[in-house]
Order: sequence, then structure tokens, then C-alpha cells
Amino acid sequence: MTVEYVKSRQAFGKTISQFQNSQFKIAEMATDIEMGRAFLDQLIMEHTKGRDIVTKVSMAKWKLTDQAKRIVAESLQLHGGYGYMEEYEIARRYRDIPVASIYAGTNEIMKSIIAKNLGL
Repeated sequence: MTVEYVKSRQAFGKTISQFQNSQFKIAEMATDIEMGRAFLDQLIMEHTKGRDIVTKVSMAKWKLTDQAKRIVAESLQLHGGYGYMEEYEIARRYRDIPVASIYAGTNEIMKSIIAKNLGL
């Protein structure tokens, strides 16, 4: 939704997507999303093969929810003031994403599981 927004919103006579900072932010977010998806896909494959993936699942839950919070915050920034208006879906996403790092075990618990399984 952010990509579509920056392609359509204009500032200073050109779309926001034409500004280098916006391009870099979108490129960084898209890369992080693809890397997260690759990690999740790998975990699904390992799970279907019956492997013990508790440590990696804890890593994914911590890292990907943390990453989601950062990405939604950067997306909101690219929406500017409109990002805080309920008419834009990004406002709801910004409000709802942080709970993902709490439910099903907080990210701190995930880090504890990782540390324990690494023998620390």
C-alpha cells in the first residue's frame, strides 16, 4: 500500500516515489520483507520434514515482529501526516502491528529461548 501511495502522492511537482530517499526506504523495506519470507519458507520446509526448529522459530518470531514494527513505522513516515488519519489503512497497521511482539510469547521470551538453546 505504501508503494502505491508514494507513486501517486505528489510533493514539489513530482511524485514522492521520485525522491531518492523514498526510493531507498522502499528498497530497504522490500529487501527486508523478502529476506523474512525466505526465512519463513525455510522454516516451513524444515517443519514439514519433522526437524526440530524451536530455536529458529523463536528467532523468526523475534526478528520478524521487530522488523514489522520498523517497516510499518517507516511506511507511516512515507505517508506523512495522512499516515495518522483513520481514512488510510496504514494508521491501523501502525497501531496493530506492535502487539505481534507480545502475543504467543514476548520477544524477550523468544530471546531467552534462543539463548537457552544455544547453551547459554
